[in-house]
Amino acid sequence: EGFGGLAGLMEEFDIMKQLRHPNVCMLLGYTLTEHEHEVMLSELMQCSLLDVFKTLHARVKEDERRLPMKRALRYAIMFAQGMNYLHLCSPPIIHRDLKPANLLLDFSDTLKVADFGLAKLRPDVKTKRKPPGAAGSGSGGDDDDVVCMTGETGSYRFMAPEVFRHEQYSEKVDVYSFALILYNMLSGHAPWPDKGGVVAVAGAALRGSRPEIPRHWDETMIAL
Repeated sequence: EGFGGLAGLMEEFDIMKQLRHPNVCMLLGYTLTEHEHEVMLSELMQCSLLDVFKTLHARVKEDERRLPMKRALRYAIMFAQGMNYLHLCSPPIIHRDLKPANLLLDFSDTLKVADFGLAKLRPDVKTKRKPPGAAGSGSGGDDDDVVCMTGETGSYRFMAPEVFRHEQYSEKVDVYSFALILYNMLSGHAPWPDKGGVVAVAGAALRGSRPEIPRHWDETMIAL
């Protein structure tokens, strides 16, 4: 049932049943059985991006532990397309737990965003009205569209600094997670691999640290 119990699961159902995009894992159905066991049926996927990373990491040669650039960019584009769809929903859907384990690959190697257990509909900041499933009341300027929502949600290593600091935030927190996952794809290792998740996000949130980008990377990738 996850962190939110039955209510959280039903909220996840309510969000997922509206989503239709090639790069978002589709919910096919859900039900409560006669024994009150919750059942969710989604499209069949082959593995996660984390599984791909683990397979690559097991290789002996260090230069073989990274995704080939063409494959990494293809995954990144599909990832961005799925995120863009979620953020352009009305109201926008903030995933809040983007990480390699929640990016799934189907049997045709198409990447899809999955696991909406921590997703939230962003409140309308102009009217300060909460849509169903949103926590807190809207606040902040129209330029940033930031709102009060639960802090410290998601996986620490890929968590945006403002979420860790329990500050106001918007769907831009997903963009930060995207950047760290892209770094993972291009570098062959997770951001701050020698540190635990809590230590890593604390450094990013409290001291402004960021993963060291190799100088030989393409300038376009570095800028992104």
